[in-house]
Amino acid sequence: MTADKTKRRALRPVLEARRNHIISVTRDMIGEVGIEGITMRELAERCDIAVATLYNNFGSSGKESVIAAALQLDFRDRFEKLDESLSPAEKVEARIVQTASDIRGPLRDYTKAVQYFYFHHQQASEIRAIIHDYSVSEFSEVVSQIEDRGHLEPWIDKKTFADDMVTQTYSLIVKWSQGYIADRRLTKRMLQAVCVQFIGVSKGKTRREFIDILNK
Repeated sequence: MTADKTKRRALRPVLEARRNHIISVTRDMIGEVGIEGITMRELAERCDIAVATLYNNFGSSGKESVIAAALQLDFRDRFEKLDESLSPAEKVEARIVQTASDIRGPLRDYTKAVQYFYFHHQQASEIRAIIHDYSVSEFSEVVSQIEDRGHLEPWIDKKTFADDMVTQTYSLIVKWSQGYIADRRLTKRMLQAVCVQFIGVSKGKTRREFIDILNK
């Protein structure tokens, strides 16, 4: 092994730790000042590094890249794959209960900032795509599972349905963030909105399972 390779290997944990620290600080700032309120200069100051170091770690697009990396890590952590043995209805219930609990608690300000950006940002971007696509992929998996069971209505466009489900779910979260939905009502409202849509596109046992959630 050459001296250069040895040096790079020795530096890898240091560089990874610095990158993770930058991402952690970015996530904190999202909750404090919103996505659009973050500046590279302030982020660098909080991380105690040079602005150039941010660009070296996250590329020439700078701010968008570091925020995208923070959001991607966050969604990957929170959207840990659900147990495959669960039914479609059980997966939806588990994810919504977990999500509602998170955003009422430790992710309250962070969630408000992310949702504000999602609905107010005018141009397509890597950041908005991450916020949207993680949720779409999970709804799409549930729809595919329903289809594999033979319980999906034949007229449904799976991609459009998953896309619309994300918009509807995020809209409810925005209403909550504006104070129109009380904390204690958030889980029930989200379950009702999502389950009603799945009841409309499913049949047989799967449809009854979604109805059972609403009857609890």
